[in-house]
Amino acid sequence: MRGLAAWMVFTAHAAHLLTPDPAFLKFLWTGVDLFFVISGFVFAPLLLSGGFAIRPYAIRRVFRLYPLYLVSLPLYYLIAPESPDKLLYLLRHLVFLGTTSGAHEAFFFNPAYWSLPVEVEYYLLLPLLALIVAGRLRVVPALFGIFCVVRFGIVLGATPFASPDPNRLSILRVHLPGILIEFLVGVFVYVAHQRWRDSGQRLWPMLAGAGGLALWLSLGLFFARHGDPGIGAHLWLKSYFSLLCAIGYGLMLFGLLGLLGGLDGRARQSAFFLGNLSYGVYLFHILVLRLYERSDLALPGALAFIACGLAVLVLALLGYHLIEHPARTFGRRLASHREPTQAPILSRERGWGEGELKRHG
Repeated sequence: MRGLAAWMVFTAHAAHLLTPDPAFLKFLWTGVDLFFVISGFVFAPLLLSGGFAIRPYAIRRVFRLYPLYLVSLPLYYLIAPESPDKLLYLLRHLVFLGTTSGAHEAFFFNPAYWSLPVEVEYYLLLPLLALIVAGRLRVVPALFGIFCVVRFGIVLGATPFASPDPNRLSILRVHLPGILIEFLVGVFVYVAHQRWRDSGQRLWPMLAGAGGLALWLSLGLFFARHGDPGIGAHLWLKSYFSLLCAIGYGLMLFGLLGLLGGLDGRARQSAFFLGNLSYGVYLFHILVLRLYERSDLALPGALAFIACGLAVLVLALLGYHLIEHPARTFGRRLASHREPTQAPILSRERGWGEGELKRHG
C-alpha cells in the first residue's frame, strides 16, 4: 500500500505527460492521505501501548527518515532556481521547518516535501499520545472528535496557504493540528482489523472495502469535475475533503486486509518490493520530472511518462540499496542496544505483545 501511495503521487504530478486535461489523475495526489492512514495503522500498537521506550524508538525513526532525505535535498538544491532565500530554505528544510512560512518555501525544492514535517510531528507527539491514551481505546474516538473540531476551526479562519503572507491558521492547516485525524483513521483500521482477523468472516471487510472504494470514486469524480474551486466553495468539504479521502482509504485498507490475509510467494515479494522503494519514489520523482522538463527530449506522452517512471524506479532502487536499507539496518542495531530490559507498559484492554510492538516500531 505504501508503494501504491507513492506511485499515485508520482502519477498525479506526471499526469500532464499523459493528457492535457488530467482531471481525475490529478486526484491521485490524495495518495499522501493514504500515507497518513498507513502511518497511523503501523504505529497504532505504540499509540495503544500505554508507554514505550523513547530512545530506541527515536533512533529507529531518525535512521528511517533522515539518510535518504539528506541525500535528496542537496540534489534539489542544485536544480532549484536562484533566490536570496535559497540557503535559508535549505537550512529550514534540514530541520523540517520548510512549511512554516507558506507555499513558496514549502514547494521551493520539492512539493512532495510538505508532508514530511507532518510525519515528524506525529513521531514526536506519539510518546505523549501513548501516555494520554494509556491503552484505553475509548480515548482515541475522543481525540478524533476534538481534532475534527480543531480542523474545522483552523479552516474557518485560515487564509490561502499559497498567499504571499498566510496567517498562522493557514500554517497549522498543513501541520499536525489539522492532519492528526487522518493518522487516527489508521488507528481505527488497526483496531478493527485486530478484532476481525480471527473471526473468519469476510462479509464485513468486503462491504467496508466496497464502501471505501465507492466513497473514493465519488470524491475523485467530484474533484475531476469541480477541482479545488469546487472543494473551496463548500466550508464543510473544504474542511474535511482530505479526511473523507483518508476514510475511503481506511475502509479499502480494512477490506484488503480481510480479503488477502497473509500473502505468500511472488505476491509477498512484490508487496515488499513496492513498499521498500516507496520512500525513494516519493522523494525523487519530482527531481526526475523537473530534469525531464529541462531536457531537450520530446517523447510522446505515454512514452515520456514511462521513461520518467523508469528513471524514478532506478533512483529509488539505488537509494534503497545504497543508503536507505544500510541506514535502517544500522539504526535498528543501534536501537537494540538501547532497548529497556523491562517490557513497556501494555494495553490492558487488548494486551498488545512486546513482539508486536517491536515489529511495528
